[in-house]
Amino acid sequence: MRVIGIESKMTGTNNQMRGVIVAGAKLRKRGEKVPVSREALLKAPDGTLLHPKNFASLTDFATAVQASVDAYLKENKAPEFVVLPFDQAKKKEENKDVDLLSLAVKKAFKARGHQVKTMVLLSNLYDYQNVDLINVGKHQLSDLDEAVLKSNPKLKSKVVETLGAAGNNNLATIRNHVYQLQSKYETFENHLKEKYGKIKRVLSGNLLYAKGAIIDHSRDKKNVLFSLGGITDNGAIGFDLKDAENLMKAAIKLRSKDYNVIFTNSPRTPSDVTDYLFERCKLYHMEFFNSKKIAQNDEEAQDFRNYSGKYKAEFEEQAKSIGNIYPAVLDVCEFVVNTHDSFSYTSDAAALGIPSVVYTGNYIDKERRPDCYKLFDLCHEKGYAISLDEAIAQIERGMEPKTQKMDGVSFQLVKAMAKSLSCERQNANTATR
Repeated sequence: MRVIGIESKMTGTNNQMRGVIVAGAKLRKRGEKVPVSREALLKAPDGTLLHPKNFASLTDFATAVQASVDAYLKENKAPEFVVLPFDQAKKKEENKDVDLLSLAVKKAFKARGHQVKTMVLLSNLYDYQNVDLINVGKHQLSDLDEAVLKSNPKLKSKVVETLGAAGNNNLATIRNHVYQLQSKYETFENHLKEKYGKIKRVLSGNLLYAKGAIIDHSRDKKNVLFSLGGITDNGAIGFDLKDAENLMKAAIKLRSKDYNVIFTNSPRTPSDVTDYLFERCKLYHMEFFNSKKIAQNDEEAQDFRNYSGKYKAEFEEQAKSIGNIYPAVLDVCEFVVNTHDSFSYTSDAAALGIPSVVYTGNYIDKERRPDCYKLFDLCHEKGYAISLDEAIAQIERGMEPKTQKMDGVSFQLVKAMAKSLSCERQNANTATR
């Protein structure tokens, strides 16, 4: 199935869309070439993101959508589905803009002789007029939403409920990523020997190499990854130095239990938190990998998603020599610690069968983001995740943290798309009889 998406400013959402794109490509007929990649996310030719608020008028917006579709069709066949991003911080305001985006995308493809359908990812419940499928997380449905679905069969038929978010990681792609990184290791071997002395090379096992970075298992330690979320621009989710201190205390405790600790931040992790954890990781012999884009000027520094802290030089060098280590680390870690605000513990850890642990201490406004609480509660109830406190308690009793593997959300969504297309074809055949 040919699926493409619309690029957004949200890295996590973009990765969710890529996950659906890849899952869709895997449903293609044998031998059929599907010109869709993990990067098939549309934006205007000048780089402007396709969101109505980014343009002076709806006419300018429609023109940009048409230009992006033209650029895509020059190189690729038309998709069957277009995945739309949703900014959860904006709620109802975003619903109207997503509806406008869906309409503009459909019109642009139709004017060029192609019928496409659309799906919006992780939306709140809303009766869209121009969207075919609505991915709603079970954790996002209130009692009122449940009542609305019972009373509105037409809306319910468009809703695809999932527990958690789509993801673009699977064990095959992760191990391929590790293989590619380790192949590149040959270039750095002499440098590493000079820097670290005699080293033992093991493929995806006790040692992990990634473009010159070593995660040291010299004492056969087990890996644990702290994958950090962060704040939102509307203040509904917080993540501060106190949270960083709490995580570091847990990390130090894990080190004392002979775990090798790795931290990686995300674009939403504040720069001061990043600096604090980077410093403490060096002090306590842990690894820290930066995933924030490094601000290159004062204007970029104003966006909290860009890094503007004290260690620009170190992180720039890290970006050149290491790159994104996150997928590789997933292949060798015993369990992953995510933060309460991030859905990565469902899209990556739990969906991959990696024990999924959640730090639930950071501030989240229950009125504006009840979904974060409900998601963890549902996952905890079904055994897909446990809290960091529970994990530490288990380790202190000599047990390894264990959680259940959940079904991959990306494939759930693609199956819903396939069903929608099948129903449409059946209805068309019935109408022509």
